[in-house]
Amino acid sequence: MKVAASHSCIHRVGLVVLFCCAVIVAPVCSANWELTPSVAVGVIYSDNINLEPRGQENADLVMEVTPGIDASFDGRRVDADIRYRLQSYFYRDNSDLDEVFHQLSARGTAELSDETFYLDGGLAVRQQVIDASAPVPTGTIAGAGNLTDEYTAYISPHWRTQLTDTVRADLRYAIGMVSYDDNTLDDSVQHAVAAQVENTSVADRLYWAARYRLSRVDYEDQDSITLEQATVELGIPITTQARLVVIGGAERNEFELTDGSDAPDDTLWAIGIRSQRAGRYEFEALVGERSFGDTYSLRWVQEGRRWRTQALYDEDFVTYAQTRLEFDPRSPESILPGPALGTAVGEVYLRELGQLELALNTARTTTTARVYNERRLYQTTDREETLKGFDLTWNWALRPRTTVLLSAGVQESRLLGIDTPDELTLVSAGVQQQLGRRLSGTLFLRRTDVKSDLPEREYREHSVAARLIATF
Repeated sequence: MKVAASHSCIHRVGLVVLFCCAVIVAPVCSANWELTPSVAVGVIYSDNINLEPRGQENADLVMEVTPGIDASFDGRRVDADIRYRLQSYFYRDNSDLDEVFHQLSARGTAELSDETFYLDGGLAVRQQVIDASAPVPTGTIAGAGNLTDEYTAYISPHWRTQLTDTVRADLRYAIGMVSYDDNTLDDSVQHAVAAQVENTSVADRLYWAARYRLSRVDYEDQDSITLEQATVELGIPITTQARLVVIGGAERNEFELTDGSDAPDDTLWAIGIRSQRAGRYEFEALVGERSFGDTYSLRWVQEGRRWRTQALYDEDFVTYAQTRLEFDPRSPESILPGPALGTAVGEVYLRELGQLELALNTARTTTTARVYNERRLYQTTDREETLKGFDLTWNWALRPRTTVLLSAGVQESRLLGIDTPDELTLVSAGVQQQLGRRLSGTLFLRRTDVKSDLPEREYREHSVAARLIATF
């Protein structure tokens, strides 16, 4: 059935979310918020401002002015965190590229009833690539003409209760929206329900749980998509720290297929091992079968005094719109687009995602490394999208007020509509200097290199950015 998420519907959902977020913070409006206004002023030079192929580069000098505010509240019943930046660029030789980007991450949680009823809400604004068939920018300066602001918002009431001493029930509903400034991308409204009843007994006793989830995505100009799943799980103790896990259930999916056949529905099962120890070690490995065939999942998290590692692998049906509500609070100019990069189409895909992360801290350094591989098999058009890569960041406290920052990464991507893979290499080196109690400065050098079998997609860009950041 076709459901049109009209602009008026999108706006109504946005107003509901804003109202609910106001309800969350209303009890503490007169309380002491921690507020940190700031302003950043910078000059950036790029030798390829439009990401043109080699030999056609166009250099420019860009002025940046970015006011912002950070706000947080940590109360007995309400927690809230807000980070907003208004990023304005002014190009010396290409004034038609002048642009203002909004960047917002806001989350709030309210406990409306003692340990029983909660309300979560969030708003976010970040940037989305408009046309993945054109050169894809890795920041908001060079190639900014291929970016648009993306607005996401959600509100989620959550109810939990202890039915008996060992049985707990959870019920959550969420409504969210994804909206774009560019009218070539489809806005959407999403509804989700998740319910669970589980036995919370001690580790050496039998564990059981019954779970249900339903999600529906209504697009502005496309058919709606519904994904539904119900499972029962048993955890049979093997040792005091490990269980044999057995899962059975069924799934029902509704979305259009080009050949007119029904979306894949079937029973499902999985079996595997789950183990954990004192909150510093978690391991789960499962194998099974779903409507799309054999399936596997892995979760391994382990941490020591100065390090933490995490390995994940998962397979599931998902839409790109759903991934946008899983907001990543990292800087909008992260080292590489990573697995979040994709094409904003209203189509279900089978996502096979593997990722390994390592973080290491010493007295003066912080090192993080990540390897990822994602494959997306689109169910309506039989198209495929792949992303794989590696990135590394290293921060060194050279002196008490001086930090050196180095990062590098390589990513190979094959996006929808592109018949050849692109290989992106990005290297960045910079220094951050604390000039005073409320004033700091940064200087960054950056090199971006994209190689492709299609000459029009290849480009190389070097940039230098100097900024002063004042907080008040």
